[in-house]
Amino acid sequence: MIRQNKTIKNFWMIFFGTLALVAIAATVIMGAVMKDRSTRMRMSQVTDDNVYKISQENNYRRALYAACDSMKNIDADLGKIAVSNDTAHQTQMLADVVIHANAVNQDLADLPIAESDNLAACRRFVNQTQDYAIYLLGRIGEGNTLSREQRSALRELDDVATRLYDLLQEYSNGDSGMYMTNGNGMGNVGALSDSFGEVESNAFTYEKLIYDGPFSESTEHKTLSSEGKISHDEAAAKNENIFGEMKFSGEIDNEGLLYTFDTVDGRVLTDCNGNVVQFEAYLEGAEGSCPDRDRCIEIAEEFCARLGYDVRGVWISKTQDFVTYVNCATVTDGVIVYPDLIKVAVGCNGEVVGLEAKAYLLNHRDWNVSFGSVTENEARTAIGEDMRVTNTAKALIEKEGKYITCYEFEAAMGDRQYYIYVDSHTGKETELFKVVENTEGFTVM
Repeated sequence: MIRQNKTIKNFWMIFFGTLALVAIAATVIMGAVMKDRSTRMRMSQVTDDNVYKISQENNYRRALYAACDSMKNIDADLGKIAVSNDTAHQTQMLADVVIHANAVNQDLADLPIAESDNLAACRRFVNQTQDYAIYLLGRIGEGNTLSREQRSALRELDDVATRLYDLLQEYSNGDSGMYMTNGNGMGNVGALSDSFGEVESNAFTYEKLIYDGPFSESTEHKTLSSEGKISHDEAAAKNENIFGEMKFSGEIDNEGLLYTFDTVDGRVLTDCNGNVVQFEAYLEGAEGSCPDRDRCIEIAEEFCARLGYDVRGVWISKTQDFVTYVNCATVTDGVIVYPDLIKVAVGCNGEVVGLEAKAYLLNHRDWNVSFGSVTENEARTAIGEDMRVTNTAKALIEKEGKYITCYEFEAAMGDRQYYIYVDSHTGKETELFKVVENTEGFTVM
């Protein structure tokens, strides 16, 4: 009876928590909608028709970009839920799906899209995805685990979300001015309706009732050290052998004091100790045949070593716009220390055209990378049977302010790629990423 009461309590906590999330999301979105409508009312009094059209176009673009971002999050979350074996993760991601689905529907309602069967099917997909996420939250709250059929349904929903995200992303990247109002002001459905019309209705059918590597963001609520502060002249002298003449252009107080410099090739930011935090070349590199994967890693590692950073290439994106992005990190006793992350962009000319080392400078220390007693084979049991593991590594990750030693499993299901992290002390899944293709290349979410 005690266990049953706890189960019921958990169910209602999750159920009402989900309703609260939806209510909060709806309140925020409705506030934005009312503000937007108020703006439209004011703009309707403007006599200059072009000013009115531009205002409307900006509102449409905002809604489209927001819908695209929310659909990207739905796409990522659905794919991760389908392969996750941790109920806490599943609960969190299902709640995210509920919120993002609500946001997509509101944003689509703000776009000048013709009422068509395809748009209706799109909205129905978003609504039913939200309903299915709420249903699964209830099932988990009752103490159930996701069944094979439910995982299959999530994967099918993920496929639909991917197609819809690709459509929204392709259209949002268009640069033809006034492309929604189409020069005729509000009331014209614009070219986006035609784009939806190109999507066959069966793209939204499914069974009954988704530029960085892992841990690329680990700098929140931290400040760069000012201990051992030197002058900007000394910081320039420290790095001129790498970047050539460095002309001081100012200071930035952004989670620690930064010096900014202009060079012949680009812009350099250092901390007040003279360590390079960021480098951005003026040119991203000439077109041509780019270096292969291994050579890009070598170039990134060599450049980091010249800056005094002892790191190794641990993740690499596919080349996008003639630039390959390499994530480097400290590797200690064969363990990838993800908090010590440095992002390096390598151009097709074989030169480094960008670097960001803030996470490394904020987090680097003498790390304790001792592993727990869980073996690699035992850790693999936390991964779904349908997953095909393609690579295994050891890693130290940061989550919610805690550092955890894990097994990193690079795995695939069909053409979907994932990174799954299993705690070496508990044997439980502690983090999961899905590789997503978007405008920045291949990233993880």
